[in-house]
Amino acid sequence: MNMSDRSLRVALANLLLHTAPLLAEDWSAPLEPTQNWISVAASADGAKLAAAGNYGTIYTSTNSGAIWTPATSDSVLRPWQQLASSADGTRLIAVGGPTIWTSTNSGNTWIETVMSGKMWGGVASSADGSRLVIVDHNVGQIYVSINGGVTWNATSAPSRRWRSVASSADGSKLVAGADVGPGYTDRGSIFVSTNFGAFWTETTAPATGAWQALASSADGTKLAAGVYGGLIYTSTNSGATWTASPAPNRRWGSIACSADGRRLVGAAWNDVVYVSADAGGTWTATGTPAAQWQAVASSADGSKLVAAVWGGEIYSSPASPALSIALSGDRAVISWPASASGFALQHNSEPSGPNWTDVPTSPIADGGKNQVTISPLLGQQFFRLVQR
Repeated sequence: MNMSDRSLRVALANLLLHTAPLLAEDWSAPLEPTQNWISVAASADGAKLAAAGNYGTIYTSTNSGAIWTPATSDSVLRPWQQLASSADGTRLIAVGGPTIWTSTNSGNTWIETVMSGKMWGGVASSADGSRLVIVDHNVGQIYVSINGGVTWNATSAPSRRWRSVASSADGSKLVAGADVGPGYTDRGSIFVSTNFGAFWTETTAPATGAWQALASSADGTKLAAGVYGGLIYTSTNSGATWTASPAPNRRWGSIACSADGRRLVGAAWNDVVYVSADAGGTWTATGTPAAQWQAVASSADGSKLVAAVWGGEIYSSPASPALSIALSGDRAVISWPASASGFALQHNSEPSGPNWTDVPTSPIADGGKNQVTISPLLGQQFFRLVQR
């Protein structure tokens, strides 16, 4: 049946996409050693993970967190602060105290670099792992490497108690967050660079407490920043302006985001893990247990999440991936990333209630996406994905 342009527009306006919230059963914690987990990192597909405990051991996983193994037989415990991973998960970097560890084989072997007098607070990596950035928390500088950590150069960034850093996929756009100053008199601040760290500019982000958590979209335009004991702020213009999100006032330890910056996940100390599917416009508390959440990481499409507890375990979740809609004649094509396996598309005539049923049409894989064609468009419909 062909539909008029007007009725087609009405039907399309009434066809809404709904993502099912994360529930407690969506998260699982494998039997890995309990540590003071402080950082986790993920490959773009979410399959390869790395996790570090403060004065603990680095562990890796090759199956999205189902099984974890020690990354090295080295028994020396270090004050690890943060990890970063290349998109394919082969290149890793871990920092803590004056120590920098880099690996080019997913953590099987490591090269150690020690820069005396430093206290590394954060690290970020480009997608290919060649461009790295680390920040010194000991009232120091920001350093960059263009060769995967073989050599390091100090940038022109001012001396601060740097706490966190994030990078665009190509390493050209960087954002760094500072802690309160020595003696806790100066307030925290956020700086950005658009030229691989050559020059830095202080942003208009509120001069507040410690900017503990930072995340960047792949193109570096969408940013999220969390205060340890404050709010989460977002930017859609590479840090030129910032907006306070409705996330609750918490001690935010870590934020991660999807490559497009749309899906965010935040770790709240003495609370739960929070997620946003609209770039921080709204936030939902997940069903994770209340704990000292310290670190989070996300796959590039936001479909796989990992979160770690200080003094606890590492949890993983196959988050419902984002749905999208495209018009094709008198039909609507609903799609989601093909990498997000194990999900079923459901529909309902209202956004809530018990009447969700599976869409009878099986998805077709096309161009890296699962697609379901809805034809004809009749009445109001809501769609969601559920894990099976």
